[in-house]
Amino acid sequence: MDLLRGFLTLFALLNAASWAALAAAWAFRPDWSERLPMQLGTHERYRKASPAWVRLALALTGFWALAAGLYLTAGHNTAALIVIALFTIAAACLIVAIGAAAAVYRALKPEPLPITLEGGQQPL
Repeated sequence: MDLLRGFLTLFALLNAASWAALAAAWAFRPDWSERLPMQLGTHERYRKASPAWVRLALALTGFWALAAGLYLTAGHNTAALIVIALFTIAAACLIVAIGAAAAVYRALKPEPLPITLEGGQQPL
């Protein structure tokens, strides 16, 4: 069980480090977003949404860092109050991440295409 706990802690710490690196890139070097996988950031609307991406990445960084703390402390002789506090703060980070994801969606939502009706067509 300790091997699994160690693996999960390492996984959570790696996730936290990668999200922190993404947050730093979006916050301090938005032009680096062109180098991200899946061409994320090559369009101007992605660059415009950079602050929303930063908030999302920071919230996920907090969640994964707290998850690593939970993996390390839960199950040992740790006070229940500490485990509950870590769990509650991690849940709060996820709630903030959901709000940040909604802000990213609103920022990236494309404008509807203009529709022009031809001669005898009626609108639906």
